[in-house]
Amino acid sequence: MNYTKKENNSTSIYVTLITLALLLSCCVVFGQKEELWFGTYTNENGKVLQGRYHIVKDGRALKRLVLAPYGKPEIKFNIIKNDTLQRFVEISWPNKPKRIATLIQYTNGYYAGNFEDGTKILPIVVKEFNFQDAQLQGNWFKASETEINIIENAQKLLSSKERWNKMDNRICESEDLYSLFCALYASSEKVDGEYRHLRPAVRFVREAIQEKYPKKYDHVLVDFNNAEEITLKELHQILELAKANLLASMKED
Repeated sequence: MNYTKKENNSTSIYVTLITLALLLSCCVVFGQKEELWFGTYTNENGKVLQGRYHIVKDGRALKRLVLAPYGKPEIKFNIIKNDTLQRFVEISWPNKPKRIATLIQYTNGYYAGNFEDGTKILPIVVKEFNFQDAQLQGNWFKASETEINIIENAQKLLSSKERWNKMDNRICESEDLYSLFCALYASSEKVDGEYRHLRPAVRFVREAIQEKYPKKYDHVLVDFNNAEEITLKELHQILELAKANLLASMKED
């Protein structure tokens, strides 16, 4: 009888320890904070583009790496190996297991390497946001005719309710429907060859929304576009205000 009781107690303690271990491991996983980093990536055509990255780190180890490019679906890379002593991480492209990159960790906030699969070499840089990223995204551009043209082209893309996407998810793959963000995205690519998130055309639209609707929208472009109370007429009023502010800024310069 005593033997059975001791055996039951041992089993109970064992189960308790296992449960605690699982809880602790869960806490560690859930306690890892997702961070927003930036950098560049190279598309299939060899063009280097800006990239936003959602990452999760555990010390020096990279546990999660997701590329969230502007206007395109997310790409979740597979983490193959972390070597925290030699400071590198090996990752592969989703659905392309032979396309592998070895990212060297040059500092705690900077990884760089190349994806290679025997046919292509696609450089990738993942790093904490700094002034160079702001420059790449166009924050140093001045108000100009190029920015005016981007807004005017966005106005054309949003010429009717039938062309307006009121459920923006920041993925711009349709050539028939456009949200405010996607109209600016497509117009930037058409007029200047690339979308830059901090360029004046985009920044002045964002500021026009904040000017007319102060502190109302968290994610300004998306939330304003998706707001039930906003009409297409009001959206065009914002674009006109942004254009007027751009013209005024050009005169000041």
